[in-house]
Amino acid sequence: RRSRQQQQQQQQHPYGRGGGRGGARGTRRSAAAPYSRNRRAEPLVFRYLGPMTSRRRNLVLFSLLGLIIVAWFLTPLSDLVTDVVLYTVPMESDIELGRESLVSMQKKYPPARDTYGVQRIGWELVKSLEEKSGKSNSFIEWDFSVVKADFANAFALPGGIVRVTDSLLKQLRLSDAEIAALIGHEMGHVIHRHSQKRLVKKKLLSTILQAVIYEDHDGYDESFGEAVSEIMLKGASWLGEQSFSRKDEYQADETAWEVLVASQLYDPRAVQGMLSKLWSLQGGKGETRWESTHPGTADRIRALQDKWNALGYREKKILSSYPMS
Repeated sequence: RRSRQQQQQQQQHPYGRGGGRGGARGTRRSAAAPYSRNRRAEPLVFRYLGPMTSRRRNLVLFSLLGLIIVAWFLTPLSDLVTDVVLYTVPMESDIELGRESLVSMQKKYPPARDTYGVQRIGWELVKSLEEKSGKSNSFIEWDFSVVKADFANAFALPGGIVRVTDSLLKQLRLSDAEIAALIGHEMGHVIHRHSQKRLVKKKLLSTILQAVIYEDHDGYDESFGEAVSEIMLKGASWLGEQSFSRKDEYQADETAWEVLVASQLYDPRAVQGMLSKLWSLQGGKGETRWESTHPGTADRIRALQDKWNALGYREKKILSSYPMS
């Protein structure tokens, strides 16, 4: 009888008992295989939640999706991902990106005669900072100038390009210290790569996907960061008039303050004075072109005043000795 059973099993399973090359071990593997395949096909979360109806499963999926959306828009998650992506982009690519953006900007806003000292004051700040720090930034090629426009605003492009509209300078009648504060603010946008961050964040997920599969058939295998850089070049014309976030503006104000303090050329309270003039340009309603791209001016003025109030007597005395005019 045993011999007849073995023959029947061998006919059913050519490789021996259990249907596998390993005999009895094959039986366990073949019996478990369908169950393990089904388990592997399930999303990980459902393995831990156990059996559930399709309605409950859909509810769980929609809940998870809702949590991801809330985290994306109401937490710094998207900013964190943007910073990580931008960290991979080579600093030297900023200069090319800025020049590409400048080409389209010059078509809309041609150069104007600089009778206000924008270029002179900008280079005074740069040279003073380089002398006191003993080093220069080779990834930034500073370029300060005035452009013609019928509105008051200033622009900062990647790589060190700073442009101020002649209307702003005519209407506000800024002192040298306040022009320095304005330039320092725009330098902050350049140093912290705010334009690039806004460009990447605007289409963050599509930028990441494009960079992963990027191929330009030039015979060179670009890194992820280099691919992101080339993708940004395609949107370079948009960089000049994009709106910065309030966080960006506070950071640029902080940089302007630090630039004026480090240069030892001007009183840092000129940053507050410059913003106050911009805010009062149209009755303090925040309806200027400046406010559309540099939001939160009123709150930032108060923050700078708080910063000054927090300084000690000795610091205030030293900083007050620098000119405000």
